[in-house]
Amino acid sequence: MRSKTAVLTMVRDDDFMLSRWVDYYGGLFGKDSLYVINHGNQPNVRDIAQGCNLFPVPDNERKKFTILNWRTKNHLLRALLEWYDTVIVCDVDEFIAVDPATGFDLRTWIDSDQRPTVRTPMGLEVVHLPGKEPESIDKAILGPRRFVKINLFYAKPCIISKPTKLSRGGHYSEHAALDMPDFLYLFHMKYCDYGLYTDTLNRRNDVVRSMMVDGKKETTTNVQWFAEDRDDDRTFADFEERKLHEGFDFADIRDKLHKSFGPRNHGLYHFKRPHRKKLYEIPERFFGLFGPAVETPEKSTG
Repeated sequence: MRSKTAVLTMVRDDDFMLSRWVDYYGGLFGKDSLYVINHGNQPNVRDIAQGCNLFPVPDNERKKFTILNWRTKNHLLRALLEWYDTVIVCDVDEFIAVDPATGFDLRTWIDSDQRPTVRTPMGLEVVHLPGKEPESIDKAILGPRRFVKINLFYAKPCIISKPTKLSRGGHYSEHAALDMPDFLYLFHMKYCDYGLYTDTLNRRNDVVRSMMVDGKKETTTNVQWFAEDRDDDRTFADFEERKLHEGFDFADIRDKLHKSFGPRNHGLYHFKRPHRKKLYEIPERFFGLFGPAVETPEKSTG
């Protein structure tokens, strides 16, 4: 049965994450329900996202990239809601999952509850502890990577089944209620592997240098793309030095988010973001998620 859910992203120079994004969301909803905005119409994106719906845009407005990125996503979101019951809007390094303990995966859970709403997952940053986690993430991300920290910038209103507008970055929406199931998570993968992080940020730094700008005020591009004061070793050493929080329960955080939720500006809604520095260990039931698609051998007819 064709999926009632579409998934939308924009990508450039993120081959590893795009391949995992296509495998994960395509495995759930079918590649024909994935919509990939190909920034710069890159050949690698066309190859990796074969079978998906590709929307090429030119690479000619780098200084306005973030604004144009989210304007484009909002326009496509409105259009896709004419054809689908639900649209997921996420970056290529954002993987939304339902706790396997529920017995659902993301698709079966969405299909089971088609209320017109905007859902927000708990935002978790997957971090690599190189001294403790030497295994590669070639076969899966969770399992080889066992730790997360709370990052509420990624508690984003991203599962959308009623018309709404998203803010730049997708961090806020016009939906006036916080619908945040306690079994729904967004795993952000920026720091999931030291080598991948440094390679990705090197390419982002090259993009910024190509703009020939004097500072961040001259562009809407993400400030993280600038090379100033970059210290990759210190960033990952900080993860290793953090204490471990016992358990994998975020009820107290969700309670604070609900209590602080309210109007922001421009018709948007938000919550205050409490900070917690400790790490959480991912339960084994999540292990194996976000790996490459596994080819199943054809059954013999003989």
